[in-house]
Amino acid sequence: MTAAVATKRMTLYRMLEGTTLDTALTKARREPSERYSSRSLSIEGRAARLVSGAAQSKAKWSSDVKALTGENVVLQNESPGAVLLIQVTNDAVWALTWGTGFHFLDTEQIDFGFGAGIVARSALPAEVKSLTKTILDHRARVDRSSMPNGSTIRDLGVDGYGEVVSRIEAKASIPELAAGDRTIQLRAADSLNLPLAKSPAGLVADLEALDELSQKNVLPGLESLEQLTALKPRDSRVPALEAKLAQALRKRDTSRLGVSWPHERLDSYGPSSSVRIVGVGDGQRRVLEYVPDIDYFVDLLTAVDPELMLDRVKKIKIELHGDADPDGGSTLVAAPVALRRWLAFEVEDGSQRYCLHDGNWYRMDDRYLARIDDRVREILAEPASITLPDWGDEPEKDYNEHAAEMLSGYCMDRKLIRTPLHSRGGIEPCDVFVPPGTLIHVKRGRRSSDLSYLIAQGLVSADALARDENARTAWGDRVKEESSGAIDDAELNEVILAIGSTKPITVDTLFTFTKVNLVKQVDALRFLRVHVAVATIRSPESAP
Repeated sequence: MTAAVATKRMTLYRMLEGTTLDTALTKARREPSERYSSRSLSIEGRAARLVSGAAQSKAKWSSDVKALTGENVVLQNESPGAVLLIQVTNDAVWALTWGTGFHFLDTEQIDFGFGAGIVARSALPAEVKSLTKTILDHRARVDRSSMPNGSTIRDLGVDGYGEVVSRIEAKASIPELAAGDRTIQLRAADSLNLPLAKSPAGLVADLEALDELSQKNVLPGLESLEQLTALKPRDSRVPALEAKLAQALRKRDTSRLGVSWPHERLDSYGPSSSVRIVGVGDGQRRVLEYVPDIDYFVDLLTAVDPELMLDRVKKIKIELHGDADPDGGSTLVAAPVALRRWLAFEVEDGSQRYCLHDGNWYRMDDRYLARIDDRVREILAEPASITLPDWGDEPEKDYNEHAAEMLSGYCMDRKLIRTPLHSRGGIEPCDVFVPPGTLIHVKRGRRSSDLSYLIAQGLVSADALARDENARTAWGDRVKEESSGAIDDAELNEVILAIGSTKPITVDTLFTFTKVNLVKQVDALRFLRVHVAVATIRSPESAP
């Protein structure tokens, strides 16, 4: 049992491995100046540096006062701050900040996962007070949840699939700290706020204890806190990852590179009949029936200067149009989205796995990947109630008509329903409907992105039909019309995501975020008592 000593709440940062007492600071704070001091120190035999000072600026509201009164009020704001850097071990630099001292740190060198990592290894699982999470594949959606009396991560709405926890507050027990056995409050974001010892020897001991704690396993129930970590745009790891992306594009290495639908940015309000590629810079008109696969874009970038590759993928845009022959912006069914946000890329750098999704980089934990793969295997093993006929060379619309006839169902391809929530372009409930309640979504599967698109389509329609009374009424009317009155009570019991492919869909053929989307959709529909199955439609090449 450790006896508690004098402590005070402090804000603590840990810098990335390889950071020095010099590079931890912004260039403007590495040397003394008129308003800032920078002194090298030794704390309990450890190298340290203290930077302190204050910035002065004219009060921003002075001009407002002068405009209203004619009086020239000259006042100055002063913003003091300090940062203490300590190199406790050869590969760990810590930073304590006060006031505006956090502005003195080079944000590229901050270990943004440190705070959440300590919480994940010390928090009392049922004493999480609040958290902020970003949900991938939802347009700019940030959820903030709080329970003053404490609860679990799951009760606060984190399921661990495709969610990045950016802030968390929880009660914890870290008896190795100066605070001893008493329960302490942790607040974590890019830093960690917690009670630390007020003496030099006690502080060094606390930092060593935190360093040791960060090497331990995550506590059960808190795994989702560090399974997916968003990298800041200026993170020091990003340039190397960007270089690997450029290399894959330049060398035409598409083994872990693909096109994935950025559903959350498309804001689609109708089905697309054509795709136009703009911004290539050569003046050519490029209109296609479907969004092309990665090979098309790799070919498109062949003539681009390697130094300009990453800049070009930001300028090239993909437009979805409602007409087969698009006419400017009048036929757009979704806002144009840069090619970079369509790219899916997964790569290893050292011992870590990273992925590019919606234009942003994420670090993925190996245990997180294994857990997703296990869930996807379970989903893919679920059999569909219906076996679809083989798919030859015919277009998707022709196949849907043929499949509907063979299955004694109805082709619903491009037969939209409209509701108050989907009045602009309507929604497509499915491609084929088989009574009494099987909805089949069909897509020719060449890449992981095809299943990604199918997942989004299935979720939107099934969720609307299950939750929206207006959508159910419109769906019932549509089925009654297509069946000439033979069916007046269309049900929703099963959703089949059917991919036409020469090879079966497996865990290894899907990108991580496609897997995340699949897991989330299946869980959402299961909650609504709807069975989901992924089926492979055999083409002649894959038929025995």
